[in-house]
Amino acid sequence: MEIRFDPLPIRHWLKDYNASKLRDDLIAGLTVAAVLVPQSMAYALLARMPAIHGLYASFLAVAVAAIFGSSRFLATGPVAMTALLSASVLYGIAEPGSEKWIHLMALLAFLVGIIRLSIGLFRLGSIVDLISPAVITGFVSAGAIVIALSQLEHLLGFRTAKSTIVVEVLLDILKKIHLTNPYTLLVGFISFLIIYVSRRIHPLIPGALIAVFSTSFLAYFYNLHEKGVALVGDVPQGIPSFYLPVNGLEEISTVFVGALVVAFFGLMEAVAIAKRLANQVGDKWDVNQELIGQGLANIVSAFFKGFPIGGSFSRSALNFQLGAKTPMASVFTSIAVGLTLLFIAPYFKYLPKATLAVIVMMAVINLIRPWEIYRLYKVNKEDGIVAAVTFVGVLVLELWIALLLGIILALGIFVYKTMYPRIVILTRNPASNTFVNAQRENLPECPQILYVRPNMSIYFGNAEYVGEYIVNLVKKRKESTPLKYVLVDMEAVNYMDASGAQNFMKMVDEIQKLGVKVSLANIGCDIYPLMERLNIDKLVDANLIFDSKGQSIGELFSRLDHEYCAKECPYVVFRECLTVKQPVKL
Repeated sequence: MEIRFDPLPIRHWLKDYNASKLRDDLIAGLTVAAVLVPQSMAYALLARMPAIHGLYASFLAVAVAAIFGSSRFLATGPVAMTALLSASVLYGIAEPGSEKWIHLMALLAFLVGIIRLSIGLFRLGSIVDLISPAVITGFVSAGAIVIALSQLEHLLGFRTAKSTIVVEVLLDILKKIHLTNPYTLLVGFISFLIIYVSRRIHPLIPGALIAVFSTSFLAYFYNLHEKGVALVGDVPQGIPSFYLPVNGLEEISTVFVGALVVAFFGLMEAVAIAKRLANQVGDKWDVNQELIGQGLANIVSAFFKGFPIGGSFSRSALNFQLGAKTPMASVFTSIAVGLTLLFIAPYFKYLPKATLAVIVMMAVINLIRPWEIYRLYKVNKEDGIVAAVTFVGVLVLELWIALLLGIILALGIFVYKTMYPRIVILTRNPASNTFVNAQRENLPECPQILYVRPNMSIYFGNAEYVGEYIVNLVKKRKESTPLKYVLVDMEAVNYMDASGAQNFMKMVDEIQKLGVKVSLANIGCDIYPLMERLNIDKLVDANLIFDSKGQSIGELFSRLDHEYCAKECPYVVFRECLTVKQPVKL
């Protein structure tokens, strides 16, 4: 398989870079950084990591994603769902927040990066389409509930069960609700007011950053840590040192399946965001190049003791709203995070964890939309069921298992439907003069011609079913009518493998042994050579293979028993029927 990629796509953006673009990118980059800094620390806690590791994951990785990606708007970094999903992969393997946990998170980010990078390098970006949007609908809605519940321990001031299973967490909270710390709850309420009011005044006001500094000052001046308010604590200053997260194959095998789930979920999320924003302004973008950027970003995050990261919708939308002109906006964001690590990080010592909890909860609360599942069900029952199962799965299972269950269910339904495709019996509608589903429209069929259309390609998974179904139709029809021809319309058969073709030939042979001739119409140019190699001309008369419906009906009608048509057939199915009799019944 050919590997093709642009080694440095950002150079295309910088060809005509000027002072005006620099100004716009700088404003966008610094504004996004004001949102990213508090969010990254909050999402680190969501991943059960020390808060500083959120900044580590937001440092060079953000710039790498921009430099090697293809979108000028996509803002990469820690995101809530990916952080929570990553934590669910490691539960039971290590103690949250421990050195082993931090190491395994870095390893998970490394594997996620390798998977995404490989998909991008081998230009397999279209694989994201295998993940049904119904799965994401159910997962995100329930996942937001899990995220909100996971932050209640920081908001209430007592430890809760280390689990992503909603029932377990809820029961644990109810048992311990009397342990609620009023000072912690007050800090959370103040943070909520600051962020809420800031949004009401103007969406570009960095309410989360204001809340971070405001509550940090409160915690410092009023010694809130002495009143039981949990603080972030000592934060190391400076750029993190290089770290190699891979120790051996045994560790990799422990988290690899989880890494696949995290990689594919984040992959779909990032691609959806980049595609949506690029289409709104008419930008050209490359899904595979985007995956290369996302893959390298995760690898870099791992090398600095970060955790799996992805594309953030809220921060990307902010980039879009501020009119970022090139990916340099994200490079400026990365520089701002680096300066924060160098000069500001120690001052986060007094930052209450309740503030970070509120930042997370307000970021995800609008994602809780169970009614979207009902709307999906009304449009398509199968999609609604997939979304509902995924939603319930998230509430009662580990997140990555629930997501994997949803993906498998969606693919299973698709495969099942392809294994048992609809095979329609066609007839003519006298009102519209078009060919329609005879059973659905409750219209009569020609007694001497059975006109069928398989509504899907024929392959090894459904070939035997299609053949048996049509043969059984012929047997049933022969019991009550003088059936002479079976006309198989191949219009919807866009693909046929060797097994499908062989079974199709077997079906033709069985029908003709029943004394009924087979006729074929609308055979695709990719299908006919395959049939020729299986000697279709020895089974089907070349004069009974047609290019269109009209041609096939006209020719077959000329070969029918017209005396039966005129004296015994009570229907006028085709226009040609009027040439041999007067209509008796429509």
